[in-house]
Amino acid sequence: MLARKTMAGEFQHWNRRWGAPFGFHGYAELCRPGALQESVVRRVGMFGAQPNSSTRRVEFPWAFHASPVRPGMRAVEIGGGMSGFQFALDRSGARVINVDPFVGYGEAGVPWPDPVESHQALNRLLGTRVELRRSRLGAAGLPSDSADAVYCISTLEHLAAAEVDEVLAEARRILRPGGDLVLTVDLFLDIHPFTGTSRNQWGRNVRLAELVAASGLRLITGDRRELLGFPEFSPERVLAELDRYEVNDFYPQLAQLLVLRKPDTEPPLESAHEPHPRDRDHPSDLAVPHDPRPDAGAHPISTAAPAEPTPRRR
Repeated sequence: MLARKTMAGEFQHWNRRWGAPFGFHGYAELCRPGALQESVVRRVGMFGAQPNSSTRRVEFPWAFHASPVRPGMRAVEIGGGMSGFQFALDRSGARVINVDPFVGYGEAGVPWPDPVESHQALNRLLGTRVELRRSRLGAAGLPSDSADAVYCISTLEHLAAAEVDEVLAEARRILRPGGDLVLTVDLFLDIHPFTGTSRNQWGRNVRLAELVAASGLRLITGDRRELLGFPEFSPERVLAELDRYEVNDFYPQLAQLLVLRKPDTEPPLESAHEPHPRDRDHPSDLAVPHDPRPDAGAHPISTAAPAEPTPRRR
């Protein structure tokens, strides 16, 4: 399906709670030199570390609600960068691994600090324990059948076809039977099939029908009429109904939303899971969501509506 302009009330509530997608009071690019200070982090929140496209106001809450987040569940985010989504999962009780090689992260000429150190600092200041593996998914060393859910938010369209194939194969391998791959994929309106151009500065349009067929996973959420590559998809219809969809404020792009599920052919084996760092150091944390604050469930930062940032992407 395509992200809608009119959001569900639970999505709006989720954005207000976590300060998504731009941070409370606007983002502050927390990973720049000198920005990782407790006072700044408290002011802008977990979504203030990196700028986001405006369609994330739907993508983030949709992805969070697309597959139930349970205390102690094992979640992997592919290409999470410094985005606040991984930290929101952690604060909601999931044990999260973010796999990102940080290739080309930031902008040319901007001296970004070491992402591993920056990520550790964010964890410390946010009270979270997200594990970062700075690598591609195939080199991350994740065991088979170990993840309850894998999230990939607006990443596949930036990758080469061979990399997409690798991501899909690895996601299927690491998902437990019955586990979900939650995807959002940009649909650019300035390239094929809407124009004669094959790529733009951000990437390409991925034919999702072929992706689903090659994945070995089952499409459980997603309207084929609104997913590129399916016979039911019509570029003309999408353009004719454009006012229904959430269109990026800064360039012509929509967001495709879908969930793929690994066939539940056998029950998940606990022995297949390697110990998570949180398991070793904090065994009691597995029963309840981790939140070090006395006012758990309430955010200490103002929930005023965020200001729109200058458009930038990594």
